[in-house]
Amino acid sequence: MGSGKSSLATLLRERGAGIVDADERAAHLLESDGNLVGQLADAFGDDLVDDHGRLDRRKLAHRAFSNDETRQHLDRLLRQPLERLLWETMDQLASTARIVILDAPLVFEWGIESHFSAVIVVTVDSETALLRLQDRGVSEDEARRRRSAQWPAERQSELADFVVDNNSDLTNLEAQADVVWQALKDRVREGNGVSE
Repeated sequence: MGSGKSSLATLLRERGAGIVDADERAAHLLESDGNLVGQLADAFGDDLVDDHGRLDRRKLAHRAFSNDETRQHLDRLLRQPLERLLWETMDQLASTARIVILDAPLVFEWGIESHFSAVIVVTVDSETALLRLQDRGVSEDEARRRRSAQWPAERQSELADFVVDNNSDLTNLEAQADVVWQALKDRVREGNGVSE
């Protein structure tokens, strides 16, 4: 979180990739699945849902990331329906895009990396990531808790096919996006169809 993976995804979309944004798909799921919203309200408090049945996602995140137990409970409730939606969306997108990229924060943590032909990890120093999360309205304490729920960048980088360092400026990120995009296209040409 806060590494700039969505910025890289945007650059890869501009180059022709089909992008599935896990955060956007999760938001869609939380807006459209009344049963799931009910389960979340039961688990985390009825006050998370307004009079129109809409879930306050910011409040849910604050409660869910308050400790490991509540975060894991959220994961147990959300993971299966979200994974199903992600796979469906990627399958649909694959009919029109030669390269489909999943923009998601928990690929390794969920143990789904083997489903992809390549995994891209975007790294950034911790302080920059924290500042980016705070710019999105996340408190420093909550930003630290959210980042601690993820594997360290070093561990992810060891397992990744591509590592993009986002500690510089947009020009540098664009240059790295060009390199990754060319490598992905080369893999497709070699017959290794890529989905990340």
